[in-house]
Amino acid sequence: MNEKDYAELNQRTFVKETAISLWEGLPRVILAGFLFSLACLPSLLLIFFGFLVPGILIGVFTISPAWSALTAQIAKIIYREPGNVVNFLSAYAQFYRRSVLFGAMLAVPLVAAAITLPALANPPVATPVWIGLAADAAGLFLLSCLFIYAYPILVLYDANIKTAMRNSFILAARYLSNTLGLIAMAVLLVIIAAEINLMLLVIFPACWLVFVINNCRMVLRLELGD
Repeated sequence: MNEKDYAELNQRTFVKETAISLWEGLPRVILAGFLFSLACLPSLLLIFFGFLVPGILIGVFTISPAWSALTAQIAKIIYREPGNVVNFLSAYAQFYRRSVLFGAMLAVPLVAAAITLPALANPPVATPVWIGLAADAAGLFLLSCLFIYAYPILVLYDANIKTAMRNSFILAARYLSNTLGLIAMAVLLVIIAAEINLMLLVIFPACWLVFVINNCRMVLRLELGD
């Protein structure tokens, strides 16, 4: 998929153009979010029933490729291109191997935290346990910042892992306020869903991804001087 700008996208127009894309494509965004949620279901059910590590590991092979497929679907909506369930499945297969590698990176701090968490049930908790959990949280936060850019770069430009990670590191650091703003937005959406209805989590990831993709497009344009 090649980058195409149907509207001028810069820091002044970002919110407006992203909101327009979200509103005009809302039915398709909801459908894409539903497909993503279905792919997440096996992993989430395992986690819900207390099988944290197996749930996380299953997510490496299901949730991460589904996130790439969702990214591809949302990009089609932004670019005003047709898309359907077949396109979702096609993107799932196309980016599967690279997405699994991304998922494996994210799984490392999650599995480490899941293994360490039971130690909290036996106070007093040793200092190394707190240090380990803090390191896991820091690692997860860093990877989350990087993958805000890595998945869109992977999907929009069909990039390899090395290119996607290198560029995501540069963009996440250089546009730190954008990165932290998107992280804060994700946290806020989770809080809203928890307070109102958890079913909102079916559509919120897809809605958030509209902002993530347009942010990635915008900062890449700034970097390239377009």
